[in-house]
Amino acid sequence: MYIDNTGDDGHELKIEIDGHEYTEEASESYHHDGAMDTAEVDGDDGRVDYTDTDHDGTADLATRYDDNGHQISQSHFDAASGQWTAATGGSAPAGSMTVDTAHGDQNVGPATADTTNSGHNDTAVVTDASGNTFLYTDTDSDGRADYAMEIDTKGQVTISEHTGEHQWTQVEHGHIDAGGNYQKDTAEGVLEFGADDRSWGGGNDQGAGGQRMISTDSTTGEWS
Repeated sequence: MYIDNTGDDGHELKIEIDGHEYTEEASESYHHDGAMDTAEVDGDDGRVDYTDTDHDGTADLATRYDDNGHQISQSHFDAASGQWTAATGGSAPAGSMTVDTAHGDQNVGPATADTTNSGHNDTAVVTDASGNTFLYTDTDSDGRADYAMEIDTKGQVTISEHTGEHQWTQVEHGHIDAGGNYQKDTAEGVLEFGADDRSWGGGNDQGAGGQRMISTDSTTGEWS
């Protein structure tokens, strides 16, 4: 693997490997939210994307892809030991949450909000380059998102539940009213779609579904 340790003009990302510090230009956005936090490094057997998930200037997530662009592994950087540790079972770095998508597990960073009123943070918030906001909630504390709430730029709200591998089922729809409060729309059936939704740059593949409805607080949007 070749890493240019001279750095490039623009936003530089520090990468520590085997006790040596390198710099690369961060030219990609891992969460597709417009924040340049990822440097792509080409190697003889594929590509490694180094990502600064906590925005401290140093890469802490390494995602390896094969020659065909398929993700084959992830590892996270332990600043205390200076070592990279392979993530197992598709898990994200400690404290981070993963979302099951049609393209594999995606790391959405640490939970920063408590939407279940449980006393601990369970929801990671992601905003994409178009201004759509996604709230991913882990209700059973296993590090994987169980519910997703999308709030688009027009204030339309879609709530979905993870119902199987690469499968998310819409369980509620609503909107943000003029007063900034969430209002649940009348249910007219639920829709099931693949996990490659707009948060990962794909399109919805919708079909018939029949999952249970959930409810949310009309003011806060908390799950109930």
